[in-house]
Amino acid sequence: MLPALFTTQIENIPAGEWSRIYFGSEFCPWTFPDGDALAAACKAARQRNLPFSLVTPVLSEPFLPILKKRLQTILPELGPDDEIVISDLGAIDLVRDLSPEVPLVAGRVLSGQKRGPRILDLDLNPAEIDYFQKGSWYQQQAVSFLREQSIDRVELDNLLQGVAPLPDGLHGTLHLPWVTVSVSRNCPFREPGQSGPCPVHCGESMKLTTEQTELPLHQAGNCQFIYNDRLPDNLDQLGIDRVVRHLQLPR
Repeated sequence: MLPALFTTQIENIPAGEWSRIYFGSEFCPWTFPDGDALAAACKAARQRNLPFSLVTPVLSEPFLPILKKRLQTILPELGPDDEIVISDLGAIDLVRDLSPEVPLVAGRVLSGQKRGPRILDLDLNPAEIDYFQKGSWYQQQAVSFLREQSIDRVELDNLLQGVAPLPDGLHGTLHLPWVTVSVSRNCPFREPGQSGPCPVHCGESMKLTTEQTELPLHQAGNCQFIYNDRLPDNLDQLGIDRVVRHLQLPR
């Protein structure tokens, strides 16, 4: 299994046997790249003969017309092996109205997984372990919803407690090494009540420690992460056939 690369610096793609290029923003709409950056990322993927995954963020009302305009620009450039990763169910109709045929992927923001380092400190029985290894897409109603939307790929965080096998018919993508712990609309680098683009670039990432857990939290923008670079041994049995590697803390 060759890893895909999630990059925010398309001009400095490191050497490697990458299987796909990811580009965009998962969590904050105001870090979503502009039209020129999207076009450059798509071109860079083409030059390397790699499929392109455009990652769209959690949405806010003021950002919707901006996202629509940028999708109108980039969607005609996508090929049959390219895809749109959505981090908000509200993006489904927006993308489908513009391009009914483009493949959609349910991003890890939608996975509903149970995250956090303190789970490892719990004394769990087998049923409880199974619960903490699952998320939103493990119920039949959820699988049926994805099928109705023609979505068969879901993205997951690489949980410290392990990941349960996906239901039949779903293909999984695992993100490494940054595991999402929390995402907030209240970014510490934004002014209270601010509704539009940020006037300055995001602040520096921070390392947070607490006596409640030995593992530190890493904060970037409005998100907190923990580091887990250890791949599960049984990816095939889990239904995971793609791994995405982040070289920087996501935003």
